[in-house]
Amino acid sequence: MRGPRGLSPGGEGKGMGFLRSFRLELEALSPVHVGTGEAYPAYAYVPDFAKKEVHLLDPGALLLALPEARKRQYLEKVAQGPKAAQEVLRYLYEEGQLPRKAVLRTLPASSAFLETVRSATEEAALEYRPLPSSPLAPYLPYLPGSSVKGSLRTAWLFHVLMERGQVAEWDQKAKVWRLRAWRERDGEVLIHPSRNPGLSENQDFEGAVLGYARKGRRGLDLYQDPFRAVRLSDSGPTPTFLNRIGVFHPTKDTSGMVLLAETFRRGTRFVLTLRYHEGLGQRGGVSMPIPPEALARALRDYYGRVAEWEKRLAEDYGLKKALEVYEALSERLKDPGVFPLRVGFGSGRLALRLALLLPENHPEGQEPKTRKTVGARNPQDGYPLGWMVGRLQALS
Repeated sequence: MRGPRGLSPGGEGKGMGFLRSFRLELEALSPVHVGTGEAYPAYAYVPDFAKKEVHLLDPGALLLALPEARKRQYLEKVAQGPKAAQEVLRYLYEEGQLPRKAVLRTLPASSAFLETVRSATEEAALEYRPLPSSPLAPYLPYLPGSSVKGSLRTAWLFHVLMERGQVAEWDQKAKVWRLRAWRERDGEVLIHPSRNPGLSENQDFEGAVLGYARKGRRGLDLYQDPFRAVRLSDSGPTPTFLNRIGVFHPTKDTSGMVLLAETFRRGTRFVLTLRYHEGLGQRGGVSMPIPPEALARALRDYYGRVAEWEKRLAEDYGLKKALEVYEALSERLKDPGVFPLRVGFGSGRLALRLALLLPENHPEGQEPKTRKTVGARNPQDGYPLGWMVGRLQALS
């Protein structure tokens, strides 16, 4: 497979400068949500069902601007619960009594989002999860470079195991990962974890494969982590959309499993800067080099395989919107300079655990029974989350 076009002339091994900079262009092929751990409460937004948009409010500014009687009414309704808070806000908005100075910004919303808000009876169903916002531009969301870097890291782990022909085995007694040469009877299975791997075991796995586990003893030498040499900027402020995330199961009713979230739309474009500190890899500052050319190929290989796995499930269960995404991805990958990746919420344990390389009888290696989808009242009609295509271009 040829490397991506647009990279620095001469390919790998040439241009021995200490720092190489690249423009990383990304395009969302499906909606993307990156979590913050926060929830936007029902008393701080009001929908306009006719215009299909939602006004986000500053509750403090709202209280200061409301007349005393309306202020008491608002506080009483908030105390009664989220449904009552929504009712009083809608009344104030429809009567033209909602102060404009209390509106922080207005977002477009999907029909599925608005219908969920209209029919919700529980508090959790009226909260929505926002995207990260820059402290330099409050309330203007962006795509964090750290989220993208996590996707790069997953693909590189897969690449290293495949390239070296190694098998990673968890030593239950010593509580360490051990690497050995691949044998024919291993087949496609390159990872043998414990039956229920936790976060610590997963971190140690990364350390063993990427070469920064401490030799002869437990623990990690984080200064040797090769991704210390890869730096990614955040994107600039980006327009967003309020959406409904559901869960598809081929046989069970999952209509009650609903999450409201702010997402980046399909077709949204991002530009980040990737800086590779080449000198760290060449002079032993980190455990191994990660040439951007090889990283792009690793992304094509790993996420191409994941997409094929996901596409088969979509074909089996008639997930038409999902098939649209995978067909668009296949078309874009005809350009050898383009690579796929999956970012953010909904990218799943599949990516995190490298399930493609696990034994079939391992719990983490089983075909997931559910898929998160976005943008539809019926989860079967939604889009998969987080799929993107990217391109690297060297900066002079």
